[in-house]
Amino acid sequence: MNRTWIPDLLFLSAVAAFLLATLHDPFFWDAIQLGSKHAHFFYENQLRWAVLPIGIDSGHAPLFGYYLAVAWSVFGKSLLVSHFALWPFVLGAVWLLLRIGIRVAGTKWGYWLVPMVVLDPVVAGQWAGLGPDVVLIFFFLLSLYGILNRLPLIIVLGILGLCAVGMRGMMSAVALGVWCAFYVVVPRFQASTQRPFPWSMLLLFLPGFVFAGAFLAWHWAATGWVGYHPDSPWAPTFQRVGPWGWVRNAAIIAWRWADLGRWAEWIFLAVALWLNPAHLRRDQRWVLLLCCTICLLSPTTLLHQNVSAHRYFLPVFMVLHIWVLTCASQLNVSRATRIGLLSLLCVSLAFGNRWIYPRGVSMTWDSTLAHRPYHTLRNDMLAYLDQNGIPYQSVGTVFPALGTGEQVSLNGDARKFSALDWEHNQYILTSNVFNDIDLPDYDLLSKNWHLLHRIERSGVWMELYQLKKNDHDDLPLQDSLQ
Repeated sequence: MNRTWIPDLLFLSAVAAFLLATLHDPFFWDAIQLGSKHAHFFYENQLRWAVLPIGIDSGHAPLFGYYLAVAWSVFGKSLLVSHFALWPFVLGAVWLLLRIGIRVAGTKWGYWLVPMVVLDPVVAGQWAGLGPDVVLIFFFLLSLYGILNRLPLIIVLGILGLCAVGMRGMMSAVALGVWCAFYVVVPRFQASTQRPFPWSMLLLFLPGFVFAGAFLAWHWAATGWVGYHPDSPWAPTFQRVGPWGWVRNAAIIAWRWADLGRWAEWIFLAVALWLNPAHLRRDQRWVLLLCCTICLLSPTTLLHQNVSAHRYFLPVFMVLHIWVLTCASQLNVSRATRIGLLSLLCVSLAFGNRWIYPRGVSMTWDSTLAHRPYHTLRNDMLAYLDQNGIPYQSVGTVFPALGTGEQVSLNGDARKFSALDWEHNQYILTSNVFNDIDLPDYDLLSKNWHLLHRIERSGVWMELYQLKKNDHDDLPLQDSLQ
């Protein structure tokens, strides 16, 4: 009896159980804009395609938001529908991981690729938070699967999907194209593969590249800009930096690549290559692809002020996991030792989902499951405000708490907090999830504001402050509300 389907069923069922546990999680972080706000625009305009309003247009092809709007139009607007709309991409990615893992590491070890990727905090955080990179992960894996198996239609669909996701999808598609070009043009790489890459394979990238060029040309004609513009809300993050800024950004990139448990993979590779440098030659295709993705995805981070979120490097992490698994499957060690090493790598990635930096150190919270308690805390804080009659507009705060209840939870609540203004806010809402409130700001809060209410859960906390009435008013304001 053929039981090759049993591992597939087990892994798909495990991931489905995880997805069921997150069905009520609202839009979070960048997904509020790239998912909810974009989807609301198309949904409220009866799915009519048009240029996004300037305040939410980030220059990407907004097909992720349009897809959600279509799902809402057919099945109703709710968080459940939004989550279920992404299930095909998540479960499809798991199936592709199984196929790619077996292709590169054999049936004995190939299944390990699934836990390595699924436990990656960046992947898990995107899957839970309705992030747009859920779709990018799927199409990157689909493209890679098509290339490894020389499947023309799959390659076309994968590259086209990548280019439809956004700018980083386009850059990832170019990275895959450059990777394939090496095997078409360079004799050394041609000789290293048993199945040469035909020239015609490069033509399979054209539909995606044509779409990318057409969208960028259309957007330029409609708005006069591509990528970002000086008046956009995120323009400060695209400010150019000088040489010292490049050094700082390079250090941040290195930190991102090792952060959240991924350091164990780099240590494993370093030790494996030191013990047996032949791994570098045997795994040259993954080394080359890793270099291609790094070279295409890193320049934006190096050159600009603050474009360094973990999720920006997801294709790099995908290739890293594949290379680590390939290397591990070739180690000249016992079966028990190999299982132990792979288990330790997975445990390191899993614990990365619980790593929280101390106050004052920024985190990209949509890149870890550690953000999930924030949703409960947010609901509890909103209930506290309602119980004590505190108007939302009197509360100042920062990203990602500035969206309305409708934009975050699809609950119809149009109320929203005010942007942080030290001169005019009566209350200030803070959390370690908010990167835009720094240590000097907390020093100012401790001097001139009362800590009115604090809640904490699993390392995530929220604090509500109220401005002191005068310099001599040191009574706990919470007591005055009771």
